[in-house]
Amino acid sequence: MKHLIEQNLLNPGQHGFVPGRSTKTQLLQHYCDIFETLSEGTRIDTIFLDFAKAFDKVDHDILLQKVAKHKIKGKIGLWLQEFLNNRKYRVVANGEMSDVQDVLSGVPQGTVLAAVLFIIMISDVDENVKSSIVRLFADDTRISRKITSEEDKVLLQKRSQCYL
Repeated sequence: MKHLIEQNLLNPGQHGFVPGRSTKTQLLQHYCDIFETLSEGTRIDTIFLDFAKAFDKVDHDILLQKVAKHKIKGKIGLWLQEFLNNRKYRVVANGEMSDVQDVLSGVPQGTVLAAVLFIIMISDVDENVKSSIVRLFADDTRISRKITSEEDKVLLQKRSQCYL
């Protein structure tokens, strides 16, 4: 986290798992967005997104590319690769145990690294979002847009469909 903060590599809209940020800071920022927009005499629309089973669906190859993009390489990069790869699992149902399978995606929840790896994974979620405000708390995403025309409403809805 220290590296990500010092290198300014965290998404500025991310409030989850970031020191000094919380659900309160995300909510206060959203209220400020609303207040500012209403003070301008403009309307604001917001779409709330919650990615289902987001931590479980993290693709390891994509995540490791993003880890490298965040300037985490060398021994720590290799250690993270080993941390994610070569994991196995079995399932027990009705007293029967399945064969051993490879874990191909997901960050190990309950670990200290899960949160850090997840915010690295979604750090670029708003990369192609223009003229909208994106605020995140872990995988809960809020996209807001000032609405001054019918076109603004259509653009906001199109942007949100990219996440579905």
